[in-house]
Amino acid sequence: MLSPHLVRDTNAALAYLTCCTLATVEDLAGKKSASKSELARQQSMAQHGVDWLKDLAPEDSYKGTRVYDVITEHGGSVEQWTQQWAYKR
Repeated sequence: MLSPHLVRDTNAALAYLTCCTLATVEDLAGKKSASKSELARQQSMAQHGVDWLKDLAPEDSYKGTRVYDVITEHGGSVEQWTQQWAYKR
């Protein structure tokens, strides 16, 4: 888990911000009353961060985070990762 006080470089900063966005996605996905457009917007932002980290950063900068889970367990797809948190209507 990343904390802001542990951020020492741009890779860690991007990992931290992407993890925060993924936390927002998780929260919105689990709410019955969440706006679908807001969830989609947050998912899109998180997907950009995941893609950039996967392509540009060493794995150590995001290992042990939500980003790592998205990449290793869900093929890098934030939308697929979100399904586990989705509110069952």
